[in-house]
Formats: sequence, structure tokens, C-alpha cells
Amino acid sequence: MVKMSIGAAFSETFGFLKTNWMQMLLWLGGAVVIACLLGWLLLRNAMMTMMMAQGDPSAAFGAFGSIILFGFIAGTIVYAASLLIWRTGLVGGEPASDIGWGLGAGAALMLANFVVQIALMIVFYIVLFIVGLLAFGIFGASGMSLESFATGGASAGLILFGVIFYVALIVFFLWFFGRLTAAGPVMAVNRSSNPFSAFAESWRLTSASQWTIVGFNFLMILLFLVFFFIVSMVFGGVASAMMTPDAGMGAMIGALIMALVIYVPVVLVSVSMPAGIYRCIGVQGSPDVFA
Repeated sequence: MVKMSIGAAFSETFGFLKTNWMQMLLWLGGAVVIACLLGWLLLRNAMMTMMMAQGDPSAAFGAFGSIILFGFIAGTIVYAASLLIWRTGLVGGEPASDIGWGLGAGAALMLANFVVQIALMIVFYIVLFIVGLLAFGIFGASGMSLESFATGGASAGLILFGVIFYVALIVFFLWFFGRLTAAGPVMAVNRSSNPFSAFAESWRLTSASQWTIVGFNFLMILLFLVFFFIVSMVFGGVASAMMTPDAGMGAMIGALIMALVIYVPVVLVSVSMPAGIYRCIGVQGSPDVFA
């Protein structure tokens, strides 16, 4: 295990992005285009069916099944593209030769993440129930009533209790998913299709740097928010034009450009972050980084 620094994580993340941005645009862009086409094919009638199927549960379930199927296929494609990028950037090779492995491993990683998230939500609701009982015992039924919140009568202690719980929740999720952040790169480097062993390896690799990873992810979130704010200020006029009844094709094109300016860099950096963290804490030495 290697203890990383936030500076090294920034350096490795943007180094990975600088070296592999063309491959990332190609594979992630292709994945998004395919997912959009599949969404048009699978979902074009699903939402309308769900809205019109008030007296027909079977039709509603059928439409919901189409949504689930689309989510599974689209998730598999996006995860596969990410794994191919990580493998190319971390060990070299040609992504096209690993497409079969990428699709299988992508499906496995997506399903494993889904299982982990379901288990995490179950634990969350159990903890929420326990915290609710604790708050009820401390502040009583009257202090936690809807009337007290509506009239501004909630006690300062209850508000502070809620703020502390909310902040602790955010920190916990940053910590937990930070511990699993190297799972995808681990699968890519080992050409593995077993996400649970990759989760275990990621948990081991991140143990020495777990709070550094939390700090790094938090700083990246702040940078994303600043980036969103700057872009929204620059393209704010385009968004306003889109709200007018006589918005023309120019406004539509401007909105598309704004979406690309916002989401493309965010996606590229987000995919680079796990690879950068892995290069900081993995077994590879720094001299061969991105070689």
C-alpha cells in the first residue's frame, strides 16, 4: 500500500487526461451515441405508455421493463468504454482488441455497483430509523412535528442535530465510494471480470490514503461547481433564449454547445480520476506512469 498526496492525485489525474483524451473522446463519445440510439429505440413509447396505462398495470410494468432494460444495456456500454480507456491508459494496448472482455466486465461491474448501492441504501434506511429514534428521544414528539418546522419553532439543537447528520452522511458516502474508486482500474489492469475481488483490492489499496482520497474528491467537486458557475455565467443568455416562445435554431445549437462545454470536460475528468488515484496507490512505480 502506498500513501498518496492530493497534489499527486491532481497530477496523475490530469496527466492521464492529457495522454488519453483522444481515446476517451472516441470511446466515451461512441458509448454515449450508442446509448442515445438505444434510448430512442427502447424508450420512445415507454413513457407515453406509462402515462396512459393508469388502468392497465401490465402495460405500465412492460414500459418499466423497457426502462430497466435500457439502463442495463446503456450502463454496460458506458462501463465497458471506461474499462477499455483505463486498460489502454494504464497498461497500453489497443482497445478494439478487448471489446468482448470490456462488455462482459462492464456488465459485471455495473451489476456489482447496483448490488452495493442497494445494500448501502438498506443500511442507510436502518441508520436513518435509528437516528430518528435517537432524535425523537432527545427532542420529543412536539419538537419534531411538522408544525414546529412550518412555524419556525424547531429548536436550535434539533437543527444542529440535522446539520451534523447531513454532513456526516456526505462524508460517509465520499469515504465509502472513495474506498472503491480503484476497482475499475484494478479490473482493467488485471483484465479481470470479477468486480467483487476488485472491490476488495481497491479497499486494500486505499486503506493508507482513504481520507486523502476524500479530500481530493471533495476538492474536485468544488472545482466542478466553480466550472458549472463560470460556464452558466458565460452561456446564461443562451439558456434564457431557450425559455422564450420564439427560440430559434441558433438558440438550440447554442444550448447544445453549452451542454458539450459543460459535460464533456466533466466526464473526461471524472473517468481520469480513478486512474489517477490508482497510479498514486498502485504497485507501479512513478517512472513508468502513462508510459
